[in-house]
Amino acid sequence: MKKVAVMVAAFALVGSTAVFAQNNGNGNGRPEDGVWHIAGDNGETVKVLPTPAAAAAFEHTGDGPQIGLRAAGPNGSDFYSVFGASYGANPGSLQNHGGYVISNASFFAVYYNSGPASTLQSGINSFVNNFSNSDPGMKVITQYSANGGTISAALGNAGSFVDSQATPSRISDTAIQSYLAGLFSAGKVAFVPNSRIYGVYLPNGTVSTQGHYRSCTNYCGYHGSFTYNGQTAIYAVFPYNNCSGCSLTGKTVLDMETIVTSHEIREAITDPVNAWWEAASGYEADDKCAWHNLYQQTGGAWVQPEYSNALAGWPRGCVTP
Repeated sequence: MKKVAVMVAAFALVGSTAVFAQNNGNGNGRPEDGVWHIAGDNGETVKVLPTPAAAAAFEHTGDGPQIGLRAAGPNGSDFYSVFGASYGANPGSLQNHGGYVISNASFFAVYYNSGPASTLQSGINSFVNNFSNSDPGMKVITQYSANGGTISAALGNAGSFVDSQATPSRISDTAIQSYLAGLFSAGKVAFVPNSRIYGVYLPNGTVSTQGHYRSCTNYCGYHGSFTYNGQTAIYAVFPYNNCSGCSLTGKTVLDMETIVTSHEIREAITDPVNAWWEAASGYEADDKCAWHNLYQQTGGAWVQPEYSNALAGWPRGCVTP
């Protein structure tokens, strides 16, 4: 989930900052609804991954009934379990709105301090390695290749950086962007525009905010982009999801983080700047399958299904192994 914004960040190097999603509530995208689409720091509409309870209470078409038992994939020999969408139109259809997609994505984890690194770093590293070329986890999004960009199922693991920042009680999205710009300008983290996704993992006890909305109360993560030195920086924010709002029965904090990370990585690839989303609902591909029919990929990390648009030989619906 992500947003549209134009703002001036605190760092001089950031300059004019734009964070994109399908729209800012005018025209194609939905206006603020307080759940999937919220008002950000500057009043812009932000798309977030809402808490499971908030998502279900707002609009829920069910747990996604199984609509394809061992449905065939693109090559005719791989078979998948396919479930109906839990949100938005069912079976539904995503439209290409003309924005670019990421062809050769990589992921770089930024740990705000040693707190989240001590509990998450090893697991997130293993998750990223196994998520790359996973079937159907990453292979299913190759069908969203468009506008001159061919999406690869491979996800580069660009490494990680463990910072030593004090744990703040809260941090805004504007501050997150300024923080990343500071890491780039100081040479602590290499800046790779347009294709590298910088995942910021916040410490236990830090609340992420968007305007008056808060993590764990309203959302469990989001992705976005901003302009740094005239080029696009793509990022995602992951609060420490040990709160009741962002917990699921039987799942550890690491489990919750890999579920949310799988969601945001794929959406950052398929809709970094106004690309694929469902016009009728405003949902991106992972939104339609959020929080339901979760499964463990190779290596044991929990992930959520991706919505398949019945392109390039893939079946339509939420695809699991």
